[in-house]
Formats: sequence, C-alpha cells, structure tokens
Amino acid sequence: MYRKITRDNLNKWLSGLKAQAEVLAPAKVNGLWTHQEFDGRELLRSFQNTRLPPKGLFLESLKALFGWKSQGGSLRVNPPSSFNGQRVIFGLRPCDARALRTLEPVFTGDYQDVFFLQNLSRTILLGLACRVQCEGSFCSEMGIDPQDSVDFDIFFRETPEGYIARIITDKGNELTGESEFEEASEEEWKLAQGPIRGRREKPLFDLEKVKAKVLECFSDENFWKRISTKCINCGVCTYLCPTCHCFDLCDLQMPGQGVRFRCWDSCAFPNFTKMAVHNPREEKWRRYRQRVSHKFNFFHQNFQTIACVGCGRCVVYCPVNLDLREVLLEVAR
Repeated sequence: MYRKITRDNLNKWLSGLKAQAEVLAPAKVNGLWTHQEFDGRELLRSFQNTRLPPKGLFLESLKALFGWKSQGGSLRVNPPSSFNGQRVIFGLRPCDARALRTLEPVFTGDYQDVFFLQNLSRTILLGLACRVQCEGSFCSEMGIDPQDSVDFDIFFRETPEGYIARIITDKGNELTGESEFEEASEEEWKLAQGPIRGRREKPLFDLEKVKAKVLECFSDENFWKRISTKCINCGVCTYLCPTCHCFDLCDLQMPGQGVRFRCWDSCAFPNFTKMAVHNPREEKWRRYRQRVSHKFNFFHQNFQTIACVGCGRCVVYCPVNLDLREVLLEVAR
C-alpha cells in the first residue's frame, strides 16, 4: 500500500500527531545530528544520520530499575517510573531500524526485558530512504538496502514534490488513514527510487566469506594482536554501535536509601569479564577478537543474524582510525 504527501503537509501531519503522541524528528544540536522533539519547523533535507544510534531511546544508557528506602525498621521498594504514552520517531535510516530488529530477540528470549519491550511497543517507526552514502558506512555489504526496508511501520522516499510512503504495518495504516496523505501507486513508489550519491560500484568484502572465515581466524593469535595494536580500549565503538547491548548493574547507596540502576558497558574495557580470581580477556587482542567474533559468528549462532548493520559510526568516530571494514576485508581473504 502506497501513499504520498507534500513537504508542507508532512510537517502539518507530524505537528498534528503531537496531540496524541511524542514526536521525534532529526535535528541538529551543537553541530551534531540527533532525534529531538519535533517543533513544527520544516524538516532539514541535509540530514544523513545521527551520531548516537537510536538504541538509546529503547535501551537507555542509564536506567533506574528500582529504589529503596529504610525507615523505622522497615524497607520500602519503589518501582521505576514508566512511560506508556505513544511515541513516533521520524527519519530513522534502514540500518538503525535493522539494528532494533536485531536487538529484539535478545530482549524477548527466556528473560524478557520489560523496559526495552515497553519502549518498542509504544513506538511507531517512520523510516526515510538514504540519498547519500554515509561516511564510513558499509550497509550494502551487510545486506541492507538504504532505499527500502520492511523494518518500519511506514517507509518514506523523497520526491521533488514531497514524499512517497510505503505503508508496512497496521499501525502505519491507521496513522495515515484519515490525514493529509493521498493514494499513490506502486509505479510512483518505484520512480521515487533515485541514485545514492557516493555509493560504491563494488562491495568492499563478501559477507558470506567473513562469516565462514571469522571462526577460522579465532585461534590465530598473531592476527588479532596485529589488527588490534592501535586500539586504546576507549569503548567509543561499542557505545556508538546500534547493536551493542552489554550493560552492567550497579547500586548507588546513601544513608538509609539507594537505587539500583542499569548502565551501558563495553567489551573493550579491561575489567569487562574480570571475575574474583581470573580475567579471561585481560589482553587487549582477546577483547577485540571477542568483539569481532561475537558480531559475525557467535551472535549468528544464537539468533541467525549478524550483529552489525554497517552504519559506519565505529569507523568515523574511532579516535585511532581502527577501521572495521579493513579488518573484515582481511578476515575474508
């Protein structure tokens, strides 16, 4: 099902949605792209992707799980506040939507994460096709089409007049049913698929070769030492990765009260796997090997998908230019 809408009417439509939901859209804050509450202004067309992935809107970097207070010999436990209101996020890219779908089975398995699931169920995802190859990205090599996706409720393609929308879910259909949208044809949808500026003619590497050979390289200590030499264990790659999901549980205690919270953690940190008498990944190369092997082999064994979407954030923002694309190219040889 396809519908179309002019640029002005899209702004009116998003503004109208604010009466029933929290609406987030791309915005530039202090020179960086992020998703902020939509203020009704015309959407900027130069947007490529946010520096921080949208996973933080579903798996918060810091989340209070419960608080406690002791008074007069009794202990009172306070549950965390919850957000039940509907939320709409416009302008997500196909790589980030795929990342959310990749995370979903992690938090819906034997131990369901109520916070992630609550955020996911209350959110309507509105995707936007890419017109420019993002710096550092390799989404096509990861099997992601930057101009099409079924991981959204509605997926938009820009046209000179406005947007053509592909309605994917019942939520998306209800949202556009009686609004500024007009009916569109499949032919109009196809015509809206334009070239991607800066797109490579040939893929950088073969993903099937990477999946087949990453386990073969696992025992090659010299290989992992060599490619991880300049890593400084800062953890930027994991915090900016839309599929990294490791976290720690901590307690903040004060006289007579406290709070237990969850915060993001990173496999790059030296103490990540430290136990009482042993640290199985004390050396840097072991931690880097674990990161690559988990994304391209271990995660696939558990969930039949790769825990990387090729967004390129780890490539662009690594302070020592440790390029994951070059690592995967070496693995695939």
